[in-house]
Amino acid sequence: MLLQFLSRVRAGAAAVFSEVLSISTLVSWIVTSIVVASAGPFGTFMAQPFLWRVLYWGGVVAVAIVLAVSLRTLWRAILSNRSMIGEDVAVAVSLAAIFGPLIVMLNRYLGGEGMGVGIAIFNVFCIAVCIIAARRTLERQAAAQITEARPERDRLLKRIPDLKEQRLSRISSDNHHIRIITDCGAEHRLLMRLRDAVEEVDVEPGLWVHRSHWVALSEIAKVAREGNREMVELNDGDRLPVGPKYRENLIEAGVINA
Repeated sequence: MLLQFLSRVRAGAAAVFSEVLSISTLVSWIVTSIVVASAGPFGTFMAQPFLWRVLYWGGVVAVAIVLAVSLRTLWRAILSNRSMIGEDVAVAVSLAAIFGPLIVMLNRYLGGEGMGVGIAIFNVFCIAVCIIAARRTLERQAAAQITEARPERDRLLKRIPDLKEQRLSRISSDNHHIRIITDCGAEHRLLMRLRDAVEEVDVEPGLWVHRSHWVALSEIAKVAREGNREMVELNDGDRLPVGPKYRENLIEAGVINA
């Protein structure tokens, strides 16, 4: 259990490093630093030059970003089986508890107006909640856009009328035609090249197993040896040969070991 947790923490640390140095985070840091320096919150340093305030708040915002991302990664590892709401609340509370007193001490040290620790914690908590809510909203909007942009079915299947909810199982070449088999076992023939047909597979994950066969991943039961050849065994019991050139596809998909 401990080793699994430490493994998640290590993976999370790499994710923190990647996220903090991302273009979007850097742009957010610059914009936020300038805006906060202009506003001068917490009664800070309006008598100081603007460049001084930008440098000060740039450092404070940078610390806040690193701390927030680190806390989110840590709580995600701790609450791996909990809802996102629990993770968000934990991040907001812990960020307020750590960053609130920190900014009060720093503000007093540099000559800003005094502020109670409780008020600072409350303010940081409210700001964190607003930022988290905005982030979740953007994530939902992005997911919705991806869903809307994703085709409902493969373009190849749109060539065949009255398929309803059938999914693609495999495609095989047959002279100048192709044979299309769906997950219900129905077979259809079209006059086109196999390579052109595979290019019209937009939804169903699959791979080439032979120069004459493309198979949906969900239809592969196992790979078995038949004499000197490897054969892909499908869920319906059919077998297709594995071409030496395409064996790497099955390895990358985790169907067979190297």
